Amino acid sequence: MLNELTISNFALIDKITIKFDEGLNIFTGTTGVGKSLIIGALNFLLGSRANNEIVGNSDKDVSVSGLFFIKSYQIRQGINSHIDNIDDEEIIIQRVLDHKGRNKCKLNNQPITVSLLKEIGEQLVNIHGQHEHESLTNPFQQLRTLDSFGKLDSLRGEFSNIYCNALDKVKLLNSLDEKRSERKKQIELYNYEIDEIESAQLQKKEDENLEEERYILANSEKIQNVLSLCSNSLYESDHSIIDGLKEIATELSKIMDVEKGFKNSLEVCNQTIYQLEDIANKLRNDIEKYDYDPGRLEQIEERIETIRSLKRKYGDSIEDILSKRDNTSVKLEQMLKENEDTEIIESELKKLKNELINTGKTLTQSRNKSAKKLSSLIKTELKDLGITDGKFDINVSALDSTNTELVVIKNANRSGFDRVEFMFSSNPGEKLKPLRKIASGGEISRIMLALKRHLAMSDQTPVLIFDEIDANIGGRMGRVIGEKLRLVAQSHQVICITHLPQIASYAEQHFKVNKTVRSNKTSVTIDNLSSKEQLEEIAEMIRGEEKSIVTRKQAKEMLDDAKKFMKQMSVSKR
Repeated sequence: MLNELTISNFALIDKITIKFDEGLNIFTGTTGVGKSLIIGALNFLLGSRANNEIVGNSDKDVSVSGLFFIKSYQIRQGINSHIDNIDDEEIIIQRVLDHKGRNKCKLNNQPITVSLLKEIGEQLVNIHGQHEHESLTNPFQQLRTLDSFGKLDSLRGEFSNIYCNALDKVKLLNSLDEKRSERKKQIELYNYEIDEIESAQLQKKEDENLEEERYILANSEKIQNVLSLCSNSLYESDHSIIDGLKEIATELSKIMDVEKGFKNSLEVCNQTIYQLEDIANKLRNDIEKYDYDPGRLEQIEERIETIRSLKRKYGDSIEDILSKRDNTSVKLEQMLKENEDTEIIESELKKLKNELINTGKTLTQSRNKSAKKLSSLIKTELKDLGITDGKFDINVSALDSTNTELVVIKNANRSGFDRVEFMFSSNPGEKLKPLRKIASGGEISRIMLALKRHLAMSDQTPVLIFDEIDANIGGRMGRVIGEKLRLVAQSHQVICITHLPQIASYAEQHFKVNKTVRSNKTSVTIDNLSSKEQLEEIAEMIRGEEKSIVTRKQAKEMLDDAKKFMKQMSVSKR
């Protein structure tokens, strides 16, 4: 529960401290007196966006702090997951907006962020605004309301997570599908290029070797003529060089007996003869080697043209062509992997769709069950709230496929397979029609109250705040509303702002909001009313400042009726 609220320099509030009761706390005051500032201060404390309008004295800091007593171990554990050493059941939350517009948030004097403050605040306090009834006509909000009653928010969140994962897969597949045709063509091209290069069986330096061989073949006749001439000169002609050297060697050997000094010359001559004979033999053999072969030349020309053609496509050298093949092979592998990825994603999407179907079926079954239960409860409440002939039903129907987003699975969106519509009829014999089309403002407000009563009973948030719950409701229904609020206050701390004396009479703690002007300065103050002061305030709410014995008597009757109801409630509780 909220034990204590301290507000400083907040709009027209200079400084006030409010101590709350654990049951039904009611704020009253004339229109425009500043009752909404209490809700505004609580919203600020719990993480709502701040603006300059909340600043009172611009030279001072805005400060709101709340002392909470937390019985729920689950909530304390939730806070402990963010803040260390929250073992005590009491916590103090403070938020300051300094004169420079900077936020400072603390929990038990430990700094926290505004976003964390908001997250923690949502676990502690649930604020129902005076314009909330407008959302009751929205089918999406009706679905949320039903899920809240049935405690299906977690299951809907699970469905939503699966749906979003599936939607990501669908988007990815669509993207891959858009490229599938292009990718197929690219794979065919890559395969063709790789096959063309590999079928050529290129060898490094092959083009240089072929050019050299072609040049030799083109000049084979010239080479053979030269080789033949050289061979003849060395060995085969009548006056060959080798024969001449042999004759020289013979003559030198004749004088060796006379002069040994020519021995070296003779040896050189003989060695030269041997070398030239080797050369002559090689030249004779090479002549056949360089026979002109037009078939081989044609092969070489074709091979050179093949290599040139590949160079025109893939690079300036054989090394470039082979490098192109290797790079293309890598790209092809990546492309083929994308095809494999598509199959994997399709398999994952199929699995997610099965999960969606199973989770969605469970969600639909639970919604139908909750709709039946909540409809029955609302029908009973409507009779208490003066709509005696009213009929109410919650229609859970299948979605159609008219949504514009990508279709993950037929007839589904992030919230499930269902469309929820609150159906209502206020007159006997009248068919049930969508609430948004036929209900009046007062009827919607009473339906909202009936819903709040039962939603509050299932709400685990310890503090419930109702901002002008009596909007569009006359005084005749005030007593019933007061009773409903008092019932809710059995399990929750309730803080309520009201204009109706019938509701105010059920307060366990009654606060009056006042606006005063002193020295040309307007300020808002709050009084915690005694029993006598409460009677005077209710009398004033009945007739304004023109209080009389009659209005005081009416006020006392209202208070007595409330006490009587509370006594009966206590007896039935036993």
